[in-house]
Amino acid sequence: MRWPSNPEAWTALHMRDLSRGPAIDLEKVKSECLEPEPELRSTFSEEANTSSYYPAPAPVMDKYILDNGKVHLGSGIWVDEEKWHQLQVTQGDSKYTKNLAVMIWGTDVLKNRSVTGVATKKKKDAVPKPPLSPHKLSIVRECLYDRIAQETVDETEIAQRLSKVNKYICEKIMDINKSCKNEERREAKYNLQ
Repeated sequence: MRWPSNPEAWTALHMRDLSRGPAIDLEKVKSECLEPEPELRSTFSEEANTSSYYPAPAPVMDKYILDNGKVHLGSGIWVDEEKWHQLQVTQGDSKYTKNLAVMIWGTDVLKNRSVTGVATKKKKDAVPKPPLSPHKLSIVRECLYDRIAQETVDETEIAQRLSKVNKYICEKIMDINKSCKNEERREAKYNLQ
């Protein structure tokens, strides 16, 4: 058998061999394709030619209820609508999780709690702090899950990224405590002068 020199004929021949059916007439298929409306076609070409074009982001998850300037995250947890919208444009899982934790608990609660309620092993005489509410922790995980699910459907990647929630919140608690200690030192230094 001799291979055709025309690429379209080769493609039709190859498609027939794969499907064991009749060859597909590519010209007929091309003519049957529908063209978008003229105004849509110009919009697509303009968007495609700009270097800053990004597809429109998926809408903020519809499951979050908006009422009177507050967003309901679920199970009776409400956050400020403006802060919620700012959170949605936060880059990175770590920053998103930390900012969401502050929105839900506030810095005063976070500085006096731990993620699990277990004392650190780094200090021998460490006293455990009360744990964060497992219920609220599940809301944080759920919000992060919804955010990640907009980016990927790979369950392994989603699980791997969600597994870091406790670590991120722990880091935020340590940052808050460090900031408080630094503030206390500044005040003590100022009072001595």
